[in-house]
Amino acid sequence: MKRAVLLAALALALAGCKVGDDYRRPQLEAPARFELAQGETQLQSRWWSVFQDPALDALVERALASNLDLKLAASRLREARAVITIAGGEARPQADAGGSFARREASTEVAFGQFFPPAPNSFHSLGFRASWELDVFGRVARGVEAAAAEYDMVREDARATLVMVCAEVARNYVELRGFEQQLDVLRADLAVQIDTAGLVRSRVQGGLEDELALARIEGFIAQTRSQLPQLERERAARENALATLLGEWPRELVELLARERRPLTLPASVATGLPAELLERRPDVRRAERELARACALSAQAEAELYPRLSLVGALGLESQRLDDLFQSGARTWTLGPSVTTPLLRGGLLRAGIEVRSAQEEQALLRYQRAALEALRDAETTLAAWTRANERIGELEQALVANRRAEELARQRYASGLENFLSVLDARRQLLATESEHATAELQRAAALVAVYRALGGGWEVEADAPALARND
Repeated sequence: MKRAVLLAALALALAGCKVGDDYRRPQLEAPARFELAQGETQLQSRWWSVFQDPALDALVERALASNLDLKLAASRLREARAVITIAGGEARPQADAGGSFARREASTEVAFGQFFPPAPNSFHSLGFRASWELDVFGRVARGVEAAAAEYDMVREDARATLVMVCAEVARNYVELRGFEQQLDVLRADLAVQIDTAGLVRSRVQGGLEDELALARIEGFIAQTRSQLPQLERERAARENALATLLGEWPRELVELLARERRPLTLPASVATGLPAELLERRPDVRRAERELARACALSAQAEAELYPRLSLVGALGLESQRLDDLFQSGARTWTLGPSVTTPLLRGGLLRAGIEVRSAQEEQALLRYQRAALEALRDAETTLAAWTRANERIGELEQALVANRRAEELARQRYASGLENFLSVLDARRQLLATESEHATAELQRAAALVAVYRALGGGWEVEADAPALARND
């Protein structure tokens, strides 16, 4: 008994001797600033508020509450948390209780069985057994570290989902408003064309214009009207996408979208923060770092498999042949002592396992470095797209001014008889094309701004406002 206690005390003293290297987060290099940085102010968590649109704010809040992808991410978090408990279970004492009854009659066909037939006998037992693996070399502890890192990976996946949901709601919303703006432009132009057709028709009836001018304007009207179904289809697609993101039927959004419609307001610049802050913020980079920590823990666990396993085993029970004697003092039995198992001959499997885990750790490090580079690339690319979109809007606004002036002059000269109707039609067609291009560019600029914020990794900080994820904190 004393020997068992001494061995247990020695094992506990060695329990802190974990095998393998402890994980240390590698440092990533980042440039001092973005090439197209527009400000180094800290990125705000609710970045969609820069559009100053209450309808968009309401849609994001509803998505946080009911998006199915977020609920799925929450379920995965619960699963990952349970895995941590399972991984640490081997390091906790295990106990079982049980009982048995058996009646045995020996064969009479063995030696002397015919002359001395054995009597049937019974066996009753009732007992309690406990065991405790002393994690001397950290095999179980490394498994817990790996499970905890995997939980962190799932948490970052949930945050990436949160970023995606907020960005997709914003993108589909601004695109929906953009298509509505294009429809407004097209319908306004269509009304002007119809008025112009009425003027031409009256001039044809008065003999001041030929039928060719009327045919041209009527063809122009039909061509303009043919663009309406395509824009309506695009608008409906964005509406349906928003409904899916909110976990609702599309019809439930119609009232809100119609009631809260207003022109989008875009900021003049974006608070990008610093590249180093981006690497700390992006969920995909954070996930890659946690994946590296998991690989490091599994590598150390594989190394610990080379070392012995030490357990304390104890049992207390009752055994007897007669049920009436089971609870007598003489039926008592017990065992207590250490148990040691050590690998001897495994055909190189353990060494190969260590090599596998080492290679996986190296791969995880490379994925972490790649994730950082891709994050910086995404940010620079979207910032460039946003900058160029602003420049394009400026050029198109100048073109709009010029084309409106040209269309006005063509009308005046046509009314004075100095130009034929073809000049008016060409000027009107050019103006319509520029207005449509300008509306499309506005849509693209708003979408580019959403892409910037998504690339900067903003939005996951509001996870406390997502009920499904908040319940997993």
